[in-house]
Amino acid sequence: MVIVVGGGISGVACAAELNAHGFEVELLDRGHKLGGRMASRVIRDSGTDYDGRVVDIGASYFTASDEKFLTVVEDWKARGLARGWTDAFHLASPQGVSGVRAGPMRYAAVGGLRSLIEDLASQLPNTAFQRNHNVELVSFTDGHLTVDSRLVDAVAICMPDPQARAILDVRAPEMAATIEATCGVVWEPTFAVTAVFQTASWSPFDGVFVNDDSVLTWIANDGSRRGDGAPVLVAHVNPVLAAGHLADPAAVIPRVLAALQRILALSEQPIWVDIQRWTYARPLIAWADDCYLDDDTNVGLASDAWAGGPRIETAWQSGTALGQRMAERLTAAT
Repeated sequence: MVIVVGGGISGVACAAELNAHGFEVELLDRGHKLGGRMASRVIRDSGTDYDGRVVDIGASYFTASDEKFLTVVEDWKARGLARGWTDAFHLASPQGVSGVRAGPMRYAAVGGLRSLIEDLASQLPNTAFQRNHNVELVSFTDGHLTVDSRLVDAVAICMPDPQARAILDVRAPEMAATIEATCGVVWEPTFAVTAVFQTASWSPFDGVFVNDDSVLTWIANDGSRRGDGAPVLVAHVNPVLAAGHLADPAAVIPRVLAALQRILALSEQPIWVDIQRWTYARPLIAWADDCYLDDDTNVGLASDAWAGGPRIETAWQSGTALGQRMAERLTAAT
């Protein structure tokens, strides 16, 4: 039995690779839905016309350059799950929008990015999924690998490094190499603020990278991203500001709304606002290796802090690489 801990795209990609090699897999995730930081929420009880609408509140989009990942993306597009969104975002300073920068195609998901994870998971007949499951301890003692005292052949930990370290048994000397491999990356926080307006009073845009602002780093036009033109914005908070308010995210909402007014020259206030905390939103650096698999314990690590990330694509690559390495090792051991 192989256990994958973490139901984001790296965990589901890892499970898919192990599944493809014929291994029995169980994926454990503490959320009530899969997706990790490819998170979407349904607007509810807002008192607006947009109750029931999906909004992306984690990652904003994804790019694709790897040939294998492009195959996955093309399949999503062919089935109407994903679409090309834009290849140009605006730039802004604290004083306002100042220009446009072209780049690679950014893809969005019609049903929210989380729907893509659910689609991948639905294609894994030999994988059992347990949601709302908090893993407490991964340990290796006397040659036995356990997950919460349950004996397993291998475990893939697919989550931000600080969360991975928290469940690794620091008392087990055999874990030293694995723990050391996760100690070098610092993750920064953010908040995602969703604002629903009566009308779209801003000049047309898809997304705005905000530079040198103490409040915001990014603004997504969710109506453009979804393709329905809804007057919904999602703003990401500067990590320094977020770090100082992790215990009370709502305290930053007035500053976020003021920044939106200032940067986008808005003529109205939103009619509904919500905020999501992301304590481990983004690694500041990423390992060049695709993933990590310990030679002695069969404990592996994968996330967007590997494969040169941080991107959704590299998280997928990392999970896929870990699944392949685990499958090869377990096959050789039989």
